[in-house]
Amino acid sequence: MNRMFFRILAPVFLLVGLAWLPEASAQLYAKGAPPGSTFVRVLNGTANPSLAGFIGDSPQLPLPPYTAGQFAFMPPGSVPVQIGPLKESFDFAADRFYSVANTDSGLKVFELEGFKSQLKAMVVVLNLLPDTTVSLKTSDGKTAIIEGVVPFKAAQREINPLAITMALFKGDQKIADVPSTVLERGKASSLIVGGTVSVPVLRWDEQK
Repeated sequence: MNRMFFRILAPVFLLVGLAWLPEASAQLYAKGAPPGSTFVRVLNGTANPSLAGFIGDSPQLPLPPYTAGQFAFMPPGSVPVQIGPLKESFDFAADRFYSVANTDSGLKVFELEGFKSQLKAMVVVLNLLPDTTVSLKTSDGKTAIIEGVVPFKAAQREINPLAITMALFKGDQKIADVPSTVLERGKASSLIVGGTVSVPVLRWDEQK
């Protein structure tokens, strides 16, 4: 009976022992970003379909219109970025998050900070409209969430996680209702504003 019991449990003991080895842990978890890294991603800022790109020498998957890829971490400094036929080098600082978007007037960089409090939800607006300053408000226009985001810039705000209906405004004029989303603690929800004022394209990009 004791020998049979040991033969049954021996594989379990082996797996438990392997779980404590650094090599086993490295296979289960992706390597974290070293302190002082910079974080960069590409964003297809036009209606052109499936544009691929590069961050440094790393190829990026093709992106549908007005969508962003995943952040890649790297040492801060000068990094070449390419989206479709457009290519340019940018200086990226430590502990910052950058979205590089292709536009009809070239590559544009949107710079953001990370979370200050993981107990909050972060809301971000990335404005790809070339000639319009926009604000994100509650759908009735009474409460501003993020105000005055100028063309080709981003703005962010940490708020308490909650479910609200929102709309995009140009001054006091409502441009469009914003698609519904759930603002969750510890999650950044980025509203990509593209298209035109008359025919806006609003898409949420959510990354934990």
